Amino acid sequence: MLPQNNLHSDTRKRIDQMIRPELRFFFTWLIGKPCHGETVRRKTVGEDLISTLFILIFGVVVGYSAFTENCVNLLALSISWVCVLSSTRKLRLTIEHACSHNAVFSHRFWNKALGEFISILTLTLPFREYQKNHTKVHHSHHILTPGDETYNFLFLNVGFRLGMKVDEAWKHLIKTAFSPTFHCRQLYSRIKSAFCSHYPTHNLISLAFWLSIIVGVGITHSWQMFFWIWVLPLSLFFEVSSLLRQCVEHKFGNIPEEITSAIFCGEEPPVFNHSDSIWVKVLGVTRWWMRVFFYHLPVRLLILTGDSPVHDYHHKRPGNDWVNAHIDRQAEVEAGVSYAHSWGLLEAIDKTFESLSTISPD
Repeated sequence: MLPQNNLHSDTRKRIDQMIRPELRFFFTWLIGKPCHGETVRRKTVGEDLISTLFILIFGVVVGYSAFTENCVNLLALSISWVCVLSSTRKLRLTIEHACSHNAVFSHRFWNKALGEFISILTLTLPFREYQKNHTKVHHSHHILTPGDETYNFLFLNVGFRLGMKVDEAWKHLIKTAFSPTFHCRQLYSRIKSAFCSHYPTHNLISLAFWLSIIVGVGITHSWQMFFWIWVLPLSLFFEVSSLLRQCVEHKFGNIPEEITSAIFCGEEPPVFNHSDSIWVKVLGVTRWWMRVFFYHLPVRLLILTGDSPVHDYHHKRPGNDWVNAHIDRQAEVEAGVSYAHSWGLLEAIDKTFESLSTISPD
């Protein structure tokens, strides 16, 4: 089997040659990048929002059905976790983010209302505070400086250091993902921001909403289901997803075009020569498909949700059609606009840590 090269070969074209035509739509969504010249149906904001809420409700219903008097259906519970985590991460990472740019509805009031609802539902930073910090600091020359949301998370919350070596950063990331201290501190911060923020109206609505949920759970004696279906995915799993996403959102550097790049959820298919045996070919193809379904697909569903794979396009065109950003970015690439990218989450994390190691702590 010949060595694979994601950098100098047309990986997306090679993947398209590897799969059946019926699977092209799925792989375009999975990777976050259409083929050269591919015609992709454009989605509407309403479709994206409704499908995300449907997946969330479906996940809760499936999780509820997983519990019987005698046992717990682990398969149903696992499906519930995937649906709940994927939808809540997309609500927070993609849809609330679009609300902050007033890009979901035409009227600012409805963007604010939906953003507030998502922040209360996911126990995250109040929408008004998030919107102010995101649009005034993150989308400015202050990006990746003290006060920026990504900078504060990586250095103040997680504890990375400027100049950290790559292997040291990887060890710190793994340790943090499994750290009870990190998860407890993050949960406390989220609860505090939900109920004790600087916005009294937000605090009252959040308190009323969650009190009604808690009362409903108490009346139905559903504490066990509530913990496994909602609390666990929205705390432990949510934070791990957020941690990994923040590690690839931006790279450190002085050139704005290099700070943000696309992350495509896929990799170069195996390349064989004539001397390879049938077993080498079968194993190579099997390994590739296994990595598609057990590495890239979970990343796409749980970490790089929505338009996250083409976040570089968002920073270049903040107010554009975020639902179809992958289509518009590809059109610009085919028109000659230069964009950078990585193939796979791990490669992207490695590049972030490499850029971190080059920054002097002074």
